[in-house]
Amino acid sequence: MYKIEYFEEAKEDILSLPLEIMAEAKEYFEKYKTEPQKYSQKLYNKLGLELQGYRKTYLAGATYRIIIKIEDDVLKVVEVVAVGKRDGLEVYKLAHKRINQ
Repeated sequence: MYKIEYFEEAKEDILSLPLEIMAEAKEYFEKYKTEPQKYSQKLYNKLGLELQGYRKTYLAGATYRIIIKIEDDVLKVVEVVAVGKRDGLEVYKLAHKRINQ
């Protein structure tokens, strides 16, 4: 069983989502508790954004993304880094900024 943790900013991301997309995101957060790899895809470095080692999940017909990191070393943790629109790589830029603070 994985523990779900959130960047503080990711909590704000979630609260700003339209209600139907927020409900879909919450379903994935529940699924992450047992099989986060099954419900996410690997991310790579994207246009200078260092996101290797992180994963993404598509929401709302691939309009939005959840960006996570799975920690398997000591504790089983899924860390939610960012949730937002893909347009203009917005969510990837947010994740990169938060990771590198």
